[in-house]
Amino acid sequence: MDLMQAIENRRDTRHFTNEAVPKAILDKALMAALHGPSVGLSQPCRFLDISHCHRATLIENFTTQRSEAETALDEPGRLHLHHSLKLESLAEAPILLAAFCAYPEEKYTIGVIGNMRAVEWSCACAIQNLWLALTADGFSAGWVTILDLKALAASLRTPENWEPMGILCIGKPATDYDGKPMLEHLGWKNRELNLDALYSVTTIPPR
Repeated sequence: MDLMQAIENRRDTRHFTNEAVPKAILDKALMAALHGPSVGLSQPCRFLDISHCHRATLIENFTTQRSEAETALDEPGRLHLHHSLKLESLAEAPILLAAFCAYPEEKYTIGVIGNMRAVEWSCACAIQNLWLALTADGFSAGWVTILDLKALAASLRTPENWEPMGILCIGKPATDYDGKPMLEHLGWKNRELNLDALYSVTTIPPR
């Protein structure tokens, strides 16, 4: 699978088979994450494999946060559709990785003065690399962020400078959602693939 195929085939997957993820596949994806661009070469992304613990606590955390989120939906049809959406695979996915952004402890990191969020963006790049590597090898991930992330960090007793970014559910996808993102496939929202909405050329006249 070439790069563009991996990009186009990548899905936020919520439905997995029970097939195990070979260690070589996971290690390859993690190495891809290490090759992601990072501000000041900070390489802040950290993963904890929590596949064999905390699942019940995670599901309870997710269920509470999902219920709170649904209070913002006052349209009955949308609320009904939201109820029907599978927004996590915390019980079924063979591998669960808790993702964190480890803020640099060094006194100076190039590129973060006035913009510390660049460290989090670096983690997003690492996670995207991991996701694309999994996709290229026939596996996938689902990024779960409907969580009380502070409670997640507390339960895992992570260092104070580790900012939680959610859970990655990883496994063999059971479906490709008819070649679309799951939310588009199920009628929640349509994806926009219009370059004009993404890119424009602006000419600023000289002063």
